[in-house]
This record gives sequence, structure tokens and C-alpha cells, in this order.
Amino acid sequence: MNIDENILVKLATGSHQAFKEIYRTYYSRIHAFAYGLLKDADESDELTQMVFIKLWDKREIFQNVHNFDSYIFTLTKHTIFNYIEAKHTIPTTNDEIPDQFDNETPYDDLIAHDLQLLIDLIINNMPSQRQQIFRLSRVEGLSNEEIAIKLGIKKKTVENHLNLALKELRNIISITILIYIMLIN
Repeated sequence: MNIDENILVKLATGSHQAFKEIYRTYYSRIHAFAYGLLKDADESDELTQMVFIKLWDKREIFQNVHNFDSYIFTLTKHTIFNYIEAKHTIPTTNDEIPDQFDNETPYDDLIAHDLQLLIDLIINNMPSQRQQIFRLSRVEGLSNEEIAIKLGIKKKTVENHLNLALKELRNIISITILIYIMLIN
């Protein structure tokens, strides 16, 4: 659904009509993308508006953009991740990360950072008990039995919550990877 290059040239010169056409074409898709990650209609509305404000502010560069579809969704992704980083990040330690990753490129660092923000967002949107169990298991390193004792619940309940949390993480990360692959092709 790439937009006509003439529209982009008009946008670059400040055409309000071109901006309206882009807005009508992309608003619902960007909003759905934001809602899919944030699970909050108000935040999705706000972030979608932020994307279009950035689009208007940077409109001069669009006559040189060859794949506007990819550009606007990359802009949306970065806007969402910046928002998450500012408001929703979970403090974590990197003490357990092996030293073999010390030779990463800046691009690898960016991908890892984006992935961590996505994981943080997914965890923040889980039910509170599942969040707590996941953090006790993956951040604090407690066993399922230790978590069950600490929370006064059955070990099977802990296992169920961890399985659901991991399934949710796998599903969303898989979808994100597919979207990324589609954008780079």
C-alpha cells in the first residue's frame, strides 16, 4: 500500500491536501499497530497523533524516501518504543548476560534494545499475578516451588502462569519478527 510518489513530493512542499491523503490512508493502520503493542486506546490515539506530527515536521525529506510504507511504520515503531522507554520500562540487570555478546555492532545493540522494550511492554500488559510470577522466575531466579510458597499458591498455578506468559511473549515476538521481515523486503 505504498503511497504515490507525487503525493510525497507535494507533502515535502507543505501541501495540506497531500498530508490529509496520507493521514486518511495510514491513520487506521498506524493506530491498529500501536494498539496491538500498547493495548490502550488512549495511548494508541496519542502515539498515532505523535507519528503524524513528526511526519509533518519532517515533511521536507519525503521526496527522497523510496519506500514510504516502510518509513512510516519504522517511525511508528520508534515512536512507540521511545514512549515505552520513557513511561513503562522495567528496571532489569544485565549481570547474567554472557560476555560473548561484547562484540555486538551498534545495529545489534539497537535491535536488542528494541526487543527488550517490546518484552517490557508485553510483561506490563499481563495480568498482575502473571507479571509477578514471571518476574520472580525470570528476574529473581526463583524456582516454581519457591514462587508457590512465597505467593501461597499451588506450584501448578505458577507453572500455568509461566507457560501463558512465555506463550504470549513468543507469539508477539514472532509477529514482530514477521513485520520486520516484511518491512525490509
